[in-house]
Amino acid sequence: MNKQISLRRQLLFWLIISLTLILSIGAVASYYRASYFANLAYDRSLFRAALALADQVEVIRGQVVVDLPQEALDLLEYDKDDWIYYQVTGPNGELVTGDKGIPPPTHLPQAGKHIYYDAVFDDKPVRVTAFSLPLTGTSADGDVLVQVAETLSKRETMVREIMEATIMPQLLITLLATLLMLYGVKRGLLPLDRLRQALSLRSHRDLSPVPEAGAPLEVQPLLSAMNDLMQRVQEAIGLQQRFIADASHQLRTPLAGLQTQAEMALREQDPQAVRNALEHIRSSTVRLSHLIHQLLSLARVEPGSGRDLGLEALDLASLAREVTSEWVAPALAKQIDLGFEAATLPVMVSGDAVLLREMLSNLVDNAIQYTPVGGEVTVSVVSDQEYAKLVVEDNGIGIPQAETEQVFERFHRVSDSNGTGCGLGLAIVREIVHAHDAQITLNPGSEGRGTRVEVTLPLSAVI
Repeated sequence: MNKQISLRRQLLFWLIISLTLILSIGAVASYYRASYFANLAYDRSLFRAALALADQVEVIRGQVVVDLPQEALDLLEYDKDDWIYYQVTGPNGELVTGDKGIPPPTHLPQAGKHIYYDAVFDDKPVRVTAFSLPLTGTSADGDVLVQVAETLSKRETMVREIMEATIMPQLLITLLATLLMLYGVKRGLLPLDRLRQALSLRSHRDLSPVPEAGAPLEVQPLLSAMNDLMQRVQEAIGLQQRFIADASHQLRTPLAGLQTQAEMALREQDPQAVRNALEHIRSSTVRLSHLIHQLLSLARVEPGSGRDLGLEALDLASLAREVTSEWVAPALAKQIDLGFEAATLPVMVSGDAVLLREMLSNLVDNAIQYTPVGGEVTVSVVSDQEYAKLVVEDNGIGIPQAETEQVFERFHRVSDSNGTGCGLGLAIVREIVHAHDAQITLNPGSEGRGTRVEVTLPLSAVI
């Protein structure tokens, strides 16, 4: 089962995903900036404590000592939120005072400089500042390393408070933006809802174009394509309606004639008269059968019939030879010389064999119908480098120049003709020619007599 896609849900999904992504990036950036500023503030405080401790370092008779009053020691160690540790080591690494075991930095700072680093002391993560105090101008040589470490409670509290102050407004803004997006998407899709309502209220007979004015630019190409489709549907329905009207008109007359002839036959007492009436019924039935066959053929080949072309590579010369042989008997019955001419080599074209046979049958049938007794009809197939030509030529009554276009219309018959056709043959031929992207031309026959019909088809690439 195909999953239905909602445009509204798709829009909201991607908009909310985008907002969530932006909020996440903002939260991560806020966290790192909050950590940076919290560390910056408390690192400076930690360095000031290290400087205060360094001020108490003295050198007495070559020995480094720290004279730290109890008040200063209490002030240094007291903090209501964090644990604070300190350590002072001499030039040779000996502990002078403080908490033994504070991890040293990976590299010692230069004399008079300080560094910050993270470490673990007493199973607690700590932030440490290390200050290198030079002993220049004293009786000792080297540098004293002053370290002050602090646990991270205040820093974490500050980061959390900054994050709360930053994220809460962002969350509120995101919530407000989501509500506005919901409203905006609903308002933006209102034209589609109005279009849906307008189409749902239409009658199935109303195939007029849907107005594109006022529709969103993104929808206008869809409306244009839909209007083109509706126009083609309207044209197809018009063709079908005209076909039904023409067919009913054409069938009404022979059916009425059959009924009249049957009634006359029933009233006759003379066997010969009954036989003559039956002969009329038979001939009328033949004409009616031919008309119905032509109507069905036209319905099968006209646009919108739903029939797909069964295109295949076929030998046009072989097909034309077979179709021509099928019309030998009708031609002989009318004493018409039916001939066929074609090259011995195959003439390959791409086409629907059934429709091409129908097309040639109609052309040969027309030629026999409108050629007088004793006339000639010739079917030939010729080709060049690109095209194949199927030619049907007769020496019959011909087609007046003024009617060369009209003869392709349905139920049109050449004026002053005595043929028994129903006027659908060339209409069928034209539809089949158009379906094969071919061309058809009508010209006078040899010496200006009769008709020469040429159907030009492109050669197939398959040999």
